[in-house]
Amino acid sequence: MKNRESLLKSKLTWAIIAEALILLVCLLWKPQFFKIEYQPETHMLYGSLIDVVNRSAEITIIAMGMTLVIALGGTDLSVGALVAVSGAYALKFLRWDVTVYNTPGNYTVQPFYLVLLVPLAICLVMGLFNGVLIAKFKMQPIIATLILMVAGRGIAQIATNGKQFTTLYAPFQVIGQGNLFALPMPIIISAVVVAGVALFTRLTSFGMFVESVGINRNASRVSGLRSDRIILIAYTLTGLLAGVAGLIYASRISSCDSNNAGLNYELDAILAVVIGGTSMSGGKFSLAGTVVGSLIIRTITTLVYYFGIQADAIMAFKAMIIAVVIVLQSEPVRKWMAGLRKPLKSAEAAAGGAYHA
Repeated sequence: MKNRESLLKSKLTWAIIAEALILLVCLLWKPQFFKIEYQPETHMLYGSLIDVVNRSAEITIIAMGMTLVIALGGTDLSVGALVAVSGAYALKFLRWDVTVYNTPGNYTVQPFYLVLLVPLAICLVMGLFNGVLIAKFKMQPIIATLILMVAGRGIAQIATNGKQFTTLYAPFQVIGQGNLFALPMPIIISAVVVAGVALFTRLTSFGMFVESVGINRNASRVSGLRSDRIILIAYTLTGLLAGVAGLIYASRISSCDSNNAGLNYELDAILAVVIGGTSMSGGKFSLAGTVVGSLIIRTITTLVYYFGIQADAIMAFKAMIIAVVIVLQSEPVRKWMAGLRKPLKSAEAAAGGAYHA
């Protein structure tokens, strides 16, 4: 009984229930939503469920870092801009100068390892910059990360001289369009990232340190914990993961789009974390819940398209469903659901006593 009550009180449980209900609506409305096919020509699985997981990869990856940041009682508004920065520098190194290499093709001007490492290194440094402002200069996270949120897309535009580079370089396209074990490559990359972050936070003391700092930063410092270092690592990791998401995004479209790449990703990532059960006030966090939250957001988007709702109304419809999900997870609702079990338990106990009598 205690296990059942704890499940009802868990935000992760209600996130899973919310996803199940959304999928149930999909099943009733469009049964073919669950149809998965294998195409021998591409050696890949296709279907709406595969598309949901595939298209949620960037948000899932970013949300892994955002989970740690929010668990520390902070936030990171710059991740969407860092996605644009990562894609811009990747395409910059692939094409370098479009006035000289003016025809996109299956080539890269710079070594391919630089195409991957330089954008990741730049995003890592930008994440470190956020961490320094927050940990060392004691700036509010929303203000500190707002700097790169505003400046990031400008940096991306500078990298490409305001141009939109396009590439047909096959190894780069594999990142966002390739497959492995019949699954789209973004799914594989996001699974590796989730597993890596989970191992890093749960098999080491880092996850416990994050929760400790998030609950009470001053008490953690007094107890000897280097809270500043924990914050630096969390924001640096978030910047790096935003860079990974940027490479996937740029590979999907085989181009860089500094204006639209990663647009509103920071909001979706924060929402995925909150839906997954991590409190904005900091403390305990749930990586599994964050993954479910990311899937919920993408499933809702796919469901909206299935309903044929006009593009202008999609955001409002999506917000309405998300609001219902968050209300279901709210503390009063969870307490109410747990309270419903008490009369039921009393009735069961009374019935059992009468039976023995």
